[in-house]
Amino acid sequence: MNRRNTGQEGFSLLEVLVAMTIFMVVTGSIWGVMRVALASRNVVNNNASNAKSVRLAINLIGRDTYNAGYGYPLGNTVVLADNKISAATGLPNDFDTTRDIVPPILAGNNINPDNWNLTANTRTDQITFFYKDKTFNVIGTGAAAISTPLMINSPTTTSSGIDQTVPISGSNSACAVNDLYLISGNSGSTLGVVTALSGTNAVQFGNGDPLGINLSGTSGTIRQITLPATMQKVVMVTYLVLADGTLVRREYVNRPLTTPVVAYVDEPLVYNVEDFQIQYIMDDGTVSDNPSAGPDGIAGTADDAQANLAAIRQVRYTVSVRSTEKRADGSYYRESMTSTFSTRNLGYDAS
Repeated sequence: MNRRNTGQEGFSLLEVLVAMTIFMVVTGSIWGVMRVALASRNVVNNNASNAKSVRLAINLIGRDTYNAGYGYPLGNTVVLADNKISAATGLPNDFDTTRDIVPPILAGNNINPDNWNLTANTRTDQITFFYKDKTFNVIGTGAAAISTPLMINSPTTTSSGIDQTVPISGSNSACAVNDLYLISGNSGSTLGVVTALSGTNAVQFGNGDPLGINLSGTSGTIRQITLPATMQKVVMVTYLVLADGTLVRREYVNRPLTTPVVAYVDEPLVYNVEDFQIQYIMDDGTVSDNPSAGPDGIAGTADDAQANLAAIRQVRYTVSVRSTEKRADGSYYRESMTSTFSTRNLGYDAS
């Protein structure tokens, strides 16, 4: 029987193999391009998120820089018992045993280790601000509303050894346990954390407060305040980088008590921070990494001058971040932002 030629013939094995090879090469090339594009997109997205966080953080830092010293004494020195404030903020202790000055800004140069930085033993800066709480004891309404201090009687010590102040208004209703107060009088000013309210008109500052700054009795700084005297709630915040590379805004006390009691709460602002550096522009135009460290530039030595911190007129911040993912060439994406803010309240005593 003769077979008819239908004109339909299959591919040879060689042709199939060649076609498959070409298909695999083309597909592999496309996949490689897509992988590079996906990696680049992830890096860009990661960087965009970091950049946005850095901008928001710098704006927040700038706001607190502007507020520094608002309603907080400059010429009227604020003092605490020796090394109380350094223990609360993690700054180096000073060299002497006398009372410490607490200016509106506390500088910390190369204080905190940053393990996110690929360079071993990298340390970052920190800065602490003090200013009055504008929500405390507000008098007036609308644009005329203003936070006013409470007039107080002479501080006394209870039979149990607890210092207390009594608002002349006769009421402690504006106060709360765990509030931080600036207590000022003719003899100067000091800081204290409320540990209890007694009755309807007494505010107590006992030892063992969350910040560890209270010191009861005649040796403490509260008992040395003389009339006329006032008590004003103040805000105390620190910006620092944790060991894991997280830049946080640390706000101390001034919040409802928790169990266990905490001295501060950290608000994360930026992750993946490789470095956080701060410089200070002084009223004479000079630039310093730590004005309080004195001529030798080392904090905790005999030439320290904490009072120099009141002469800061601008603060310059540099935040550097590193992406979590690598580029196609294996390198990390890095970005650094620098901003300078004025300490507008440090040039005069703001009320």
